[in-house]
Amino acid sequence: MSLAISGRIVPLTRQLSVAPSESATFKGSVWIDDDGRIAAVTKSRQKAPRGFEAAPVVDVGENLVLPGFVDLHSHLAYATLPLWVEEGRAAPFAHHDIWPSRPKYAEQITWPAYALLTASPREVLAYAEVRALIGGTTSIQGSPPSNKPLDGWLVRNVEDESLGGTLDNNRVLTSTLTLKDEQLGTRASRMSNGSTFIYHCAEGRRGSIVAREYEALRVTGCLKPQLVAIHTNALSNGAYGQWGEPGTIVWSPFSNLWLYGETTDVPEAIKRGIRVCVGSDWGPSGTRNVLAELKVAHLVAEERGWALSAFELVKMITANPGDVLADAWGHPVGRLEPGALADICVIAEGSHRADPFASVVHAGEAEVQLVLVGGRPLYGTAALMRRAGAVQTSELLVLGNKRQLALTRIDEPGQPWTFDEVLGAMERVRANPKKAIDTARARAYAGVARGAEPGLRLALDMPTGRVPVGGLPKDLGQIEVPALQPIFHDEAFFDSIVGRGFHRGLLDRLQEFYA
Repeated sequence: MSLAISGRIVPLTRQLSVAPSESATFKGSVWIDDDGRIAAVTKSRQKAPRGFEAAPVVDVGENLVLPGFVDLHSHLAYATLPLWVEEGRAAPFAHHDIWPSRPKYAEQITWPAYALLTASPREVLAYAEVRALIGGTTSIQGSPPSNKPLDGWLVRNVEDESLGGTLDNNRVLTSTLTLKDEQLGTRASRMSNGSTFIYHCAEGRRGSIVAREYEALRVTGCLKPQLVAIHTNALSNGAYGQWGEPGTIVWSPFSNLWLYGETTDVPEAIKRGIRVCVGSDWGPSGTRNVLAELKVAHLVAEERGWALSAFELVKMITANPGDVLADAWGHPVGRLEPGALADICVIAEGSHRADPFASVVHAGEAEVQLVLVGGRPLYGTAALMRRAGAVQTSELLVLGNKRQLALTRIDEPGQPWTFDEVLGAMERVRANPKKAIDTARARAYAGVARGAEPGLRLALDMPTGRVPVGGLPKDLGQIEVPALQPIFHDEAFFDSIVGRGFHRGLLDRLQEFYA
């Protein structure tokens, strides 16, 4: 169904036919075609484009109409878990190989994540993707390894997106694990043939041993424009200068400060021509969506005197990661312009009317009014979802605000699914993890024995190079799954920050945006 979204358009486009500059905004409409792409962007006095004369128009008033947010660094399998740091630890971790080996890590992180992923894989994905969606995210990286592609369900999964079968699965390569030189050499060849490579790299304190991971990328020829390096906070001054044809880094300041007390040298990266994006990371050391991570980026920039405007920050979750995906997918992403994927987020104008980008930086989940992926209304207020033609919706309460969610079952296309049902299934796993795991395993074995098509199976992608299931207890009855965390940022989340981690109090200020 064709559709138009009318409001204060924040297109973030470089097409002069749409806006005179990348930061320009105006009252107008975004016209979405039946194919889920943007057909036109017009100013308020312009007529509807040909063929759209009868298209329904969703008027959001003075609210902001932006590209949907893109999160290029997450780990969906761990989204249910609370913030974690080793109890009693006084000094920051030096790098990413240390904290996964701490005595309580497996018990508190790996075991519960494995239990939920094994016994309720569909629900884990639904929980994680809805959590992203209510923060305006329309594309996310970090889906757990699976035996089936996850394309075409709720938000776009960066690793699996095929755009309706038009893309092959070699367009976006990823690795959480540190790769050997020969493996990196293969990635370098595939990047030369057009693939995008998203790689966790040099995560730790400045000058720590993991900086050699970046050197390995240089030696093996991986420092190419198609490289997306996650973190790189361990690099010393000057290292970015080795990236002759700059690519992209993904900055996750909350996680960096929480674990290491330091973060990426963003001004140095920008000076070297490297594209910078912001990513939310994961439950144990990250924010619950990339909109919140944007606020942490703002706090860090403010504290350190980095000249990063609200416009530049918003680009880090829209146009910048969108350009990464546009290179991989062959269609504009993260910009509202003709031909772009119709992934759209509507944000309440807020108190920063003079600067719409400041409004976005200061917006929380309560300000997210409507989210569309491929032109499909998936989440928003009841009125806007109704006007956009949403079907099979159920109510979702977000910070006391009633919202409508268009969630359907992964393995039963078109069948409605409520978020309460998702939570209920995971709570049953929490009640008896051993029983839930044994039942899931028995069901899988029985299916194989009778030759049935395998059900959805997911695997953990952490920690580092160890096989996660190798750390399970012999007695599964030892597994305890902590309380499922709310999908939004609430008072309990902010309370859990204070006095923990290695951010020297800076992250305590995150709650100021949600007062």
